[in-house]
Amino acid sequence: MFGLGWNVIDDDGLAFSNLLDYQNSWNYLYYPTTLSIDKYFKKGWSIDGAISYNSYSTNKLINDSTGVKGIFAAADLSIKYSFLPRMAYYADWLDMYLAVGIGMTYRQTMLTPLTPMTSLTLGANLWFSKHWGFRLQTCGKIGLVSDIWASNTDYIQHTIGIVYRMKPVYKSNFSNKRQYKWTRKKHNYRRRNNG
Repeated sequence: MFGLGWNVIDDDGLAFSNLLDYQNSWNYLYYPTTLSIDKYFKKGWSIDGAISYNSYSTNKLINDSTGVKGIFAAADLSIKYSFLPRMAYYADWLDMYLAVGIGMTYRQTMLTPLTPMTSLTLGANLWFSKHWGFRLQTCGKIGLVSDIWASNTDYIQHTIGIVYRMKPVYKSNFSNKRQYKWTRKKHNYRRRNNG
C-alpha cells in the first residue's frame, strides 16, 4: 500500500493541553508533505515506512515560544496492526489500525537537531473503492534522550492523505460467520462458501 498526504506538526511544548489549537500550534504546508509505503505480511500485521517534511512558522508556538522558524523532517518505521480482517464482515470500508515504531526527526530549531524517536500511532483508512481510500491518523512521538520525561523533543504529528492498496483484503478472513451462496444447476442445489 502506498500513501501520499499532508502532515501537521504540533510542537508547542504544552503536552496534553491545547491539542486542537490549530491557529497557534499547528505547523503545515499547502502541498503534499508525506510519503508512505506499507507491506502486509500476516493476519492484519504489516510494516509501515514513512518520510515527511514540514516547516515551522514564526507565528506558531514552538516549545512554548514564538518567533521560531526552521525546517522539520522525519523518517519512521512502524509495526502496524489493522483491525480490518476482523471488522470487514461488518464494515469493509473502515480500516482502523494501531502502530508502534521508531524513527529519526530533524528540527533545525533544536540545539541538537537530530533526535531518535519512538512513536505510537492511531489511525484509519476509509476505503471508497477496492484500491483507493482516505487516510486519517495521529501519531505521538517521544524523543529517546537522557531526560526522556522532561524533554522538549516530544511532539504530535497528524496526517491526512490518499492511499492506494495493491491487493484488497476481502471479507470474512477471520470471522466465525460464514457466508453461503445457493446456486441451482441441473435441478441440484449446491452450497458454495464465499468466505
